[in-house]
Amino acid sequence: MEQHANIQLHFDVLSCRALLSCEGKDYVLPDTYPSKEAAQAAAQKFAWEKLGLKSRRASKASDLAIWLR
Repeated sequence: MEQHANIQLHFDVLSCRALLSCEGKDYVLPDTYPSKEAAQAAAQKFAWEKLGLKSRRASKASDLAIWLR
C-alpha cells in the first residue's frame, strides 16, 4: 500500500510568505501571496512539479491534499 506524504503549508499573514513542509523537509516558496488560498494553490503546484509528487500522489496538482496551518 502506498504511503501518503504529510504535506503542510504554513502561511504568514504579515509577510505573505509561505513555508511548505513535505516528508520531513521544509521549502520556502519563492513568491508572496495575497491569501492562504493563493499560497495553497502555489504549494500544490510546487509539490506537484518540483518535489516529484506528479506520478505518485494525484492525477493533477489540485488533487494534492495540503494541510493549512
